[in-house]
Amino acid sequence: MSLRVLLVDDSPADRLAVRRALERDADGAWHVEAVSTAEEALARIHATPLDVVLVDYHLPGMNGLGLVRELHSRALDAVPAVVMLTGSGSERVAVDAMKAGAQDYLVKDTFSAERLRRSLRSAVDRVRMARELEARRVQAERAEQAAREALAVRDKLFALATHDLKGPLQIMALNAQLLSRQLAPSVLTPTQASRLEHIVRAAHRMGELIDHFLEVTRGEEQPLRREPMDLRALVGSKLHALEAAARHRFVLHERGKDFTGSWDVRGLERVLENLLGNAVKYSAPGTTVTVRLAEEPGEPVGRVRLEVSDEGIGIPTDDLPFVFERFRRGRNVTSDIAGSGVGLASARHMVELHGGTIQVESQEGRGTTFTVRLPRTDSASVGASGGGPTPSAPLS
Repeated sequence: MSLRVLLVDDSPADRLAVRRALERDADGAWHVEAVSTAEEALARIHATPLDVVLVDYHLPGMNGLGLVRELHSRALDAVPAVVMLTGSGSERVAVDAMKAGAQDYLVKDTFSAERLRRSLRSAVDRVRMARELEARRVQAERAEQAAREALAVRDKLFALATHDLKGPLQIMALNAQLLSRQLAPSVLTPTQASRLEHIVRAAHRMGELIDHFLEVTRGEEQPLRREPMDLRALVGSKLHALEAAARHRFVLHERGKDFTGSWDVRGLERVLENLLGNAVKYSAPGTTVTVRLAEEPGEPVGRVRLEVSDEGIGIPTDDLPFVFERFRRGRNVTSDIAGSGVGLASARHMVELHGGTIQVESQEGRGTTFTVRLPRTDSASVGASGGGPTPSAPLS
């Protein structure tokens, strides 16, 4: 390693001794320059970059301590490492030197050539490490600022996009409502009237989902709005809507009679839509989607279990641990199957906000089962985790 050293000492004998100690080093090259005053040293440091300054405490005019302070008070691009030389072992001088910015100090006539070389190398290493840490800190601050600016742009784009998306939905809903009012009941069959109503509800629901998406991306997600609800009624309404649109067979099995609890209706609606939507999307037309509801014991008033099973493409074993991570999709999902990879992450988050768990079982090529367990009240511990492929007991 080659190091550039500036020796600041007004004693010719001491300068000669230091030169000899450094130049006789077999392990590295030392380029030593010498000046006799602090003022000369400051001019030299400004003129050419140096690795380390070895400065005597006792100097004519400004002493060594003053030189160190002056170095750190000036706006230099890179202040070299500093080692202080003293003629005595004064602890006060050592403390003052370190406070002023020196990396080490040596007492004259007591150190060896090896000790001198080791001290200079160590001082240079510490300064270089400090510079690297500072450079990383600055880089991290710049990256953080760039991320904040990118998030601001993203939020603005999302706001514009959601606004543009809601416009056509409102037109669809208004036109469907207008048709329902203008066409006499004798003109519309019950099936046609029902489908118009489905269009209106779906448009309103899509508007709510767009609002929720904007809230989540901004980090403004609202707290749970718990209210008494019947999960059986919600499941029934979703299956009824899917039966009219999807080309699948839907089956509902129930074990128990009470599937009520204190939950966030819209939040669980999003969870159910995601699970049922995935079951339809990842399985072929004509296959069966099975939904199971069951009462489970627990403290203080028990839980409700919901299972959604399909006969679709399944999830590869290696992908199962990551199925609830954002932007992760199974490697067997082809490009013609639309999706962003955020639905299951959002579903897991909502279930855990309720103090529940969500689990997955799957065999590639044979289908997938998602199991959700929800405590009936908010007395259960919020934040329980269930994202891994932990087996769940089948319902009988």
